Amino acid sequence: MTETKTRSTRQRVALILLGGVILLLLVGLFNFVRHRMHYALTNAVFVASDSLTNVGFDRVKGQLVTLKKQEGERVAVGELLAQLDDSHYRLALQGLDAELAAQGERRAALGLKRQRLAEEFKLQRQLAGREIERLKNEKLAQGARITSLDVVVEQLQRDQQRLQNLYQQQAIARQRLEKLETELESKKAEGLVLKRQSKALDSAIASAQIKRQLVNNSATQLAEIDRQLAGSAQQIQQLQAGRDSARQDLDATALRSPISGRIAKRLVGDHANLAAGQPVYALINPQDLYLIALLEENKLDGVLPGALVNIQIDAYPNQSWQGKVEWIMPASAATFALAPRDISAGEFTKVAQRIPVRIQITEGPLDKLRVGLGGEVEIRRQDG
Repeated sequence: MTETKTRSTRQRVALILLGGVILLLLVGLFNFVRHRMHYALTNAVFVASDSLTNVGFDRVKGQLVTLKKQEGERVAVGELLAQLDDSHYRLALQGLDAELAAQGERRAALGLKRQRLAEEFKLQRQLAGREIERLKNEKLAQGARITSLDVVVEQLQRDQQRLQNLYQQQAIARQRLEKLETELESKKAEGLVLKRQSKALDSAIASAQIKRQLVNNSATQLAEIDRQLAGSAQQIQQLQAGRDSARQDLDATALRSPISGRIAKRLVGDHANLAAGQPVYALINPQDLYLIALLEENKLDGVLPGALVNIQIDAYPNQSWQGKVEWIMPASAATFALAPRDISAGEFTKVAQRIPVRIQITEGPLDKLRVGLGGEVEIRRQDG
């Protein structure tokens, strides 16, 4: 009896366990089917990027001195990637600096010369003008004296005529007539001297006017200096432009990263001679990475732009990413294959086509991703 009872107990336990296993399998199958109904799954997934950036020395050429980064290393915006031999460009900049300084000194000397000449010419014009004014005033005074003296001479001549008549009548002494005649001759002589001085003043005035005109004409020297200053200013402007270009060339011998990202490929070797514009590195910006999932056509139901995506990358099994569907290509991947299928002969085998789906990565460590890595995705189906 005891053995029979023990056997019966074991059978009940076995049936219960079997029932539990079957129940777990049913629950698992239900969850699996339910999960497949709500999610579209595929392991044909690849990390891609449209922003592979080639960087090089755009302005200058020369021999590489330093390559700072290796493939796969992180870089920050503005970080030094490579350096060209800059001795030629540095010497060119120093030469332009020296020429610019010399031209500046010449321009400063011309400016001082012009200032000095302008002050001299101004003073000479003022002096000439004052001299002409003085001479003209003196001539006016001389003319007044001559006029006054002419009146005196005329009066003396009338007195002489009157005294001569009186002397002939023996009404006066001869000494009185002689004294008047002496005074008359003196006044005539004084008048001649004044007239000669007046003519001399005319000559002096003419000479002063010529001198002033010469001073005015000498202003052409200032005009010439002004032309030299204008030419110097133009040369300085050209030298400054050349210097700025030389400075940019010198700065361009240092290759700096335009983005924060990673080195995808080093395209040249150490100490290579590079032409201007030759790529040195290929960079990838992690912010521009996305996924391309090749989804079977029978899984497209409910996969719409904006659908949430769970992402697993094979290289990081313990890490997950999140994303969303950006767009679904309107043609299958086979449409653009290099050797598309030819069904014109009537031979046809039904094959499930794969449609490329682009997925934007919204969450997760982007800096761990590499272009070309594979993985799996689960796309949450939407009602639509």
